[in-house]
Amino acid sequence: MYTYKSFETIGAFTLLRPIFISILVVSLLLFFIIIFPKLKNKMVNGFTVLSLSAMSIFVSGQLLYNSGIIVDEIGLSGDPVSFYIFLAITGIGIINLILYFSTQGKPKK
Repeated sequence: MYTYKSFETIGAFTLLRPIFISILVVSLLLFFIIIFPKLKNKMVNGFTVLSLSAMSIFVSGQLLYNSGIIVDEIGLSGDPVSFYIFLAITGIGIINLILYFSTQGKPKK
């Protein structure tokens, strides 16, 4: 009705999906940096992991909420893929925090 055809796929509002995917890629990149000890010691500290994880969860949550408002206003259906990507971002963000702070106090071998 009020949208361009590229904003929807099979009746679902998919305009914001690339932003979700970008946040997921950043979360996965942080995950791989935490896994490899050489990269972890050079590139990240606790504040970085905490702030990136919290911000990615917060921003993707706000994005999902706002996409729900947009979908309601223009009469489309929600994007289930974006919801699953949000769940993945939340899970990876929590795993990043647990991984970093659980391996932080261990001595190097």
